[in-house]
Amino acid sequence: MIVRINKLAAMMAIFATAASQAQDAGRIQAGSFDIIPTFDSSLSYIDNITRTTDDDENINSWKATFSPRIVLGTQVNSNPINVGYRIERGEYLTSTDDDYTDHFLSANGEFELNSRHAIDISALYEDGHEERGTGLSIGSGEDITSPDTYKSSMIEADYIYGSLTSAGLLTFSASRNTLDYDREEEAYLIRDRFTNKLGAEFSYSISPSTNIVVDVAKSFVRYDYQPVDDSIRNSDVTRILLGATWESTAATTGFAKVGYQEKDFESSERDNFYGTDWELGVDWQPIEYTTITLSTSADTRETNGEGDLIRSRDYAVSWNHDWYDYLSTNVGVTTIDNTYILNDDTITEREDDFTIYTMSASYQARRWLSVSFFYEYSELSSNRDTLGYDRNNIGVSFEVTL
Repeated sequence: MIVRINKLAAMMAIFATAASQAQDAGRIQAGSFDIIPTFDSSLSYIDNITRTTDDDENINSWKATFSPRIVLGTQVNSNPINVGYRIERGEYLTSTDDDYTDHFLSANGEFELNSRHAIDISALYEDGHEERGTGLSIGSGEDITSPDTYKSSMIEADYIYGSLTSAGLLTFSASRNTLDYDREEEAYLIRDRFTNKLGAEFSYSISPSTNIVVDVAKSFVRYDYQPVDDSIRNSDVTRILLGATWESTAATTGFAKVGYQEKDFESSERDNFYGTDWELGVDWQPIEYTTITLSTSADTRETNGEGDLIRSRDYAVSWNHDWYDYLSTNVGVTTIDNTYILNDDTITEREDDFTIYTMSASYQARRWLSVSFFYEYSELSSNRDTLGYDRNNIGVSFEVTL
């Protein structure tokens, strides 16, 4: 669930308005519309499908995924508009209880009103699932008979004031995220929620390669269901960050922001949170064809079990190298440290540490066919005896275009 909304960025990455010869070969022109179909599939072997503890019996299985996708793109008064749909079917050879079918619908538009005013709008709807042992079933994946399913949506609008030649750029944003589990038990109903967010970001150029940034956001988290024997989880979140973006050399680009967050609960029975937040991302290209990416962030997240909230700190590093025009490799490691904050001095706060190692090699076999070999090792350690696992996932994936 942590990365669910990031699927929007992955889906939007296929949208392109500039036409090159290679791109034209992968699309169908129908009047003023471009139709871009693709088909992704994979075959992998996974041990510990339900992410059970080391003391329990693991379920191992081969898994096949099939994911056709279609994007419809056009321009209105030179403003690009794109609509996309993707369906993903996952089937497990020896664990059919974990089979799933997910649907994704996305849309975005970029509207340049004049040289100083622009509006960007994007939306995503997902009819998806949580794998057993993740989300609400973390630590108890073997206790449920099928993956949890949900409906989620996101809509966001940005208004940008400024021009390419102006020193300052001001962006106002508004968004709404919703989450609704399909199951009707109270344990699921109390997690259904929506979040409305308002924000503003001011960027000012202090040199040709450096901008200072001020980022302010206010979020309103509201839950749909309130159990009688529990205090309400509604909260207001204020976040203020100050930082910079830079491109100091041709080989280095990045951003860094640090600031303050305050999470005020509507219920007096829950302790408000005050803390330091940060965001950092750096791309370093020491030699041509090699990129090293570093990133870290600190934020709060809605709890999926214990406590009033999750205090999360993420760290990641990856190395991508293009050996040839048709062959590239990537290795990376990500760690996620989650602390479940609760208002009870008699209970030790839960500490979860996730670590994920990834390796992949991508081969462009033909203009229309890409093949990737991948391996992922993930593990969870926790101060709760019922939590903790390690998991391997190795396989091959294919992407087919026109």
